Amino acid sequence: MRKIQTALPGLVVLAVALALLIVGPIAAQRIASARTRALVTLAQQRLDGDDLLERINAATRAIAQTVEPSVVYIEASVRAPGGRSARSNGSGWVYSEDGYIVTNAHVVNGMDSIGVQLSDGRLRRAQLIGLDPSTDIAVIKTSAQGLIPARRATDEPLYQGDRVFAFGSPFGFKFSMSEGIVSGLGRHAATGRRGINAYTNYIQTDAAINPGNSGGPLVDIKGRVVGMNTAIVTSPERSLDGASEVTGLSGGIGFAIPLETIEVVADQLINNGEVLKGFLGVALQDPDDMPAEQRLEMGLTDGRGVLVTNVSRGLPADEAGVQPLDLIIAVDGVETPTSPVLRAEISNRTPGEWVTLTVLRDGQERDLRVKLGAARFIPQTGQLVPINAQDDDRGQPPRRRPF
Repeated sequence: MRKIQTALPGLVVLAVALALLIVGPIAAQRIASARTRALVTLAQQRLDGDDLLERINAATRAIAQTVEPSVVYIEASVRAPGGRSARSNGSGWVYSEDGYIVTNAHVVNGMDSIGVQLSDGRLRRAQLIGLDPSTDIAVIKTSAQGLIPARRATDEPLYQGDRVFAFGSPFGFKFSMSEGIVSGLGRHAATGRRGINAYTNYIQTDAAINPGNSGGPLVDIKGRVVGMNTAIVTSPERSLDGASEVTGLSGGIGFAIPLETIEVVADQLINNGEVLKGFLGVALQDPDDMPAEQRLEMGLTDGRGVLVTNVSRGLPADEAGVQPLDLIIAVDGVETPTSPVLRAEISNRTPGEWVTLTVLRDGQERDLRVKLGAARFIPQTGQLVPINAQDDDRGQPPRRRPF
């Protein structure tokens, strides 16, 4: 009897322990489940009571509804030797009600036939009005009626971090839309266009841009065009078996031509059939491309401006008093941190227009008034050639045409 009484407390403890082992996890699970349910209910109540995300969705839908009717799908072709046809496709956007459409030059250059499909499904022929290889901008025209021109953010500043939306037909998925931000401004990108004067003052964006987006509009949060999709950074990707590589896939970085450049080029193509560019007559170098030691010796330490390495006699910059080793830091108050930005600011101006160059010389800022000359871009050489340019002192044209 005593042995049973002595063992009883131990048995009770063991029973309690076993009960806790069985019941404890169940109770803990029920408590955790109840807590999760409470959190879910609270989150649902917050979502139902706050329409912020719904308003964002509604705004994004409104952007799509605003922009899509102005976007076109372009399919162009040329008859190749042997009776075969080469095809090119891309995107474009309606520039004006009378049928002018803007796209990339590389989409339609050299093509015999151009067709455009509108967002409502209509298919129409288009003719090439003109193109500018240096900026990769082309204008085509269709006789389609009832066109809705895209709204443009003319003279509106664009900032890094601004939300943007890219429209186009990537990989043939017509009238698509992607979202991102402005990742950077004044970007240089190797796009295959030839020459030191080829345009590279791009908007960089992380909005998805792929083959077929070329020529489509890049728009802001109000559905206004701020640029035109034109190029991507590509990266190779190995196949799953590791035996081959596929190239040309988007690396997540896209580039767009700014609206200010598009308007200058498109208006000239429509009105004159060719593009004349503002011209200074200088050779330039970015200090960032120079060795650090050389920059230190020359005093180029504050990260501003573009260095003038040569000034051609008798051309606008020379007549305005620009000198070699001047550092051009602004054009009409707009900072010029790189040569692509400076080239864009000048070439986007009308020949004959007066501009103010702010230069840094011997540590002092000076403002120089320059009347811009006119130049044509020669695709075969990739150079800007000034109109009625004077020969140099030896009676021969300069070997390297200045900017």
